[in-house]
Amino acid sequence: MISSKTMVDTYNLLNHSNYLENVSCLAVMDFHFSNRCEMARRIDHCRFITNFFNYFVMMYCAFKIDNKITEVVVMLLFGLIYCVFLCVLYLGINYYFLPTLKIAALRLRINEYMAGVLLVGVANSTPDLLVNLSPVRHESLTFNIAMANALTIICLSGGMVCFIRPFRMNGHSVFRDLLFLLLTVELVRLFIKIKSITALLKGILVLSIYPIYLLINVVDLFLHRFTIKQLRMEIEILRHSPSSLKHDNRLTEKIILLNNLEEDDDIQFRESKIFRQGSFHAGFFVTPKLLIRHREVDVEANRTMLHNKANPKNLFLISEFIHSINPIDSEAWYLNGKWGRFIYIAKAPVSFMLQLLIPFVDYQKVKHGWSKLLNCIQIVINPFVTLTLVETMLDDKYYDWYNLLQFNLAMWSLMAFCMLTIFTVIIFCWICAWEMDALISIIGIVFDLSPSFMSITFNTVSAAMADFISYEHLAQHGYGKMAFGAVVGGSVFNMVLNVGIEFVMQKKVDSHGQVILFGNEGETIYIFLVLTITTTMWWCLTFNFLARRSAGVFLWCIFILFFVYSTAIEFEWVHGFEDNPHINPVGE
Repeated sequence: MISSKTMVDTYNLLNHSNYLENVSCLAVMDFHFSNRCEMARRIDHCRFITNFFNYFVMMYCAFKIDNKITEVVVMLLFGLIYCVFLCVLYLGINYYFLPTLKIAALRLRINEYMAGVLLVGVANSTPDLLVNLSPVRHESLTFNIAMANALTIICLSGGMVCFIRPFRMNGHSVFRDLLFLLLTVELVRLFIKIKSITALLKGILVLSIYPIYLLINVVDLFLHRFTIKQLRMEIEILRHSPSSLKHDNRLTEKIILLNNLEEDDDIQFRESKIFRQGSFHAGFFVTPKLLIRHREVDVEANRTMLHNKANPKNLFLISEFIHSINPIDSEAWYLNGKWGRFIYIAKAPVSFMLQLLIPFVDYQKVKHGWSKLLNCIQIVINPFVTLTLVETMLDDKYYDWYNLLQFNLAMWSLMAFCMLTIFTVIIFCWICAWEMDALISIIGIVFDLSPSFMSITFNTVSAAMADFISYEHLAQHGYGKMAFGAVVGGSVFNMVLNVGIEFVMQKKVDSHGQVILFGNEGETIYIFLVLTITTTMWWCLTFNFLARRSAGVFLWCIFILFFVYSTAIEFEWVHGFEDNPHINPVGE
């Protein structure tokens, strides 16, 4: 039974628009179910933090939730929607994003680790950077989230890369990049304590770290190749010198060193379809040996194997188009059982949409995945759909609980040619990450979990899903160095850009004019992040920079410990590491 006082208070709130402009959407949950629809429509913040769909209006107006059980059922539906966005991320990254980045790395003539740092790490971190700048993260503390992201990606993605397939790391590069990450964290903590420096100067100093970091990586690559060149000359001289025991030992050492350096400097396209069984027969913690070596792909042969000047230009045009848009791989369908085929059927609609929209280039495929008719269609619909989505987000014109599609700019795209595949996938990843973040936040609100706890745990894991998917794909296909380089390099990019931009923009400022970056949970995240960085360097030295399965399990254990401890803090079972001069006893 709702009291008359509550009804009067609700009426007063609903008729004071100036007051509602400053009310958080979280306040909707404090009202009775009968009033939540009206509040969700009136509070501007509910539209501000959502993107294509206003989930609060959807819940309490479209679904007309009037009790807790229905609310939980709708949360299950939101979980399914989350899985759809996750499916878009998985297919977009695995089948369109990463093949394009591999081609870019080959054309730039950089090694595998550098490709991970410069291309994969930056590309994967860009959607998360855009989400951090979006309204859904408006109330979150940037430094807390940046540290939680780094911790999650290193522990979950880095652990997974080590677990899937053994590989030898670029030892000095991994150490250098982990120390850069630690330097960034400590520098930001120092700037938070220093009050005499302006926020703009702090932001410029933090942002300058990444160009320096990239410059050192590039210089290191040039020095690496210069050393290889010098070693080849020295080996050639030694081979024509008189033989002796000392001479032969010296020659052997230089040849071994040269082979190791050439292996670190190499990047090749490798065969993807490796059906390897028995990986887990030796035991969960046993690092498997490489039973089957990846074969190098002949890029030129794949491009021209069906070419014949005597054939008509449009031979197999229709059949090639039908094969290209088929969302189910016939070979994979044949090799999989009932459960595998069910998964292919479930993801077929999303796969079909992406295949029809995004240009596909893969050097491992016949004709590099080229389909003449499909690519002609994509030239028209790709820029049209991309501009429609971007314009719809920016215009923010809602009808009931969803955003009305805007086609003004998209109409002009019919005159445009060639939207880049990477840009398209980044837009999709940004949209999916935003929607997934909003869904996770709403689910947390419904189950009475604090926004600060959600932002450093479930939201962070959700944001890391795109990274996890791409790094798992790279590790499965033998690009362990690239994946681990992206894990560390992407964390540096994320930390520097997010914190630096926050210093410059000064969106959250306290009463003393200082930028707010750090909350009570920050000390806990900081301790676990430093523990992760130092122990990673320790096991790298212990294993002689050979990634092993046990190292992956160790990183997972650190994250599980962090998650359990953060949960215990949330439910006030334990106290966090923050400096709290007075702790109220339970029940006081």
